[in-house]
Amino acid sequence: MDNKALKTKTALVIVITLLTMVAEIYFGIVSHSMALTADGFHMGTHVLALTITFFVCIFAIKYQDKTDKINALGGYTSALLLGFTSIGILYESIERFFKPLTISFGDAILVAIIGLVVNIICVLIMGDSHPHHHHHHEKLEEHKDGTKENLNYKAAYLHILADAFTSILAIGALLLGKYFGLVFLDPVMGILGGIIIAKWSIDLIKSSSKILLDFTT
Repeated sequence: MDNKALKTKTALVIVITLLTMVAEIYFGIVSHSMALTADGFHMGTHVLALTITFFVCIFAIKYQDKTDKINALGGYTSALLLGFTSIGILYESIERFFKPLTISFGDAILVAIIGLVVNIICVLIMGDSHPHHHHHHEKLEEHKDGTKENLNYKAAYLHILADAFTSILAIGALLLGKYFGLVFLDPVMGILGGIIIAKWSIDLIKSSSKILLDFTT
């Protein structure tokens, strides 16, 4: 994606995410839902990562001769934040096993669904030229037209994708807890989400490091 277009779209997504973040954290704490609270706090790091993406776009536009390195630096920094987020989710979810709280399922499910809708909107705003986070190679990908993958964009997209993913897990855990009494699934889903997000973070760190260190093989 072109950095000028990414800059505009990122600014809009930041505003939307900030509003949703406040709502999810508030209702997550009030309803005592670990999955929902984790989703809300992750949105906070998501906002920070998107802010980095926004400023990286500004520098990439200004210094076009170093676009690859600048985008890789933005991707690397955002990947670190994604990694710290996964650690936080894992810690809080594991702690919930030892300190369970009563969950207000109705409010939690409603806000989780709202969060998921917001994430879908953000994905649509960012465009359909999304990166393939499931690839296993570590080189900077090149598209069919010969242009290189924008790791700054990839990082921003992964943060949005992680938000959507944790929202889906939260909804699933809350529904099963409410209707089948499987309350233990709330922290279990948090742990699952944390592990998968950590994997995405590691993959992106590897890809961006290759560019920053000028690895050619």
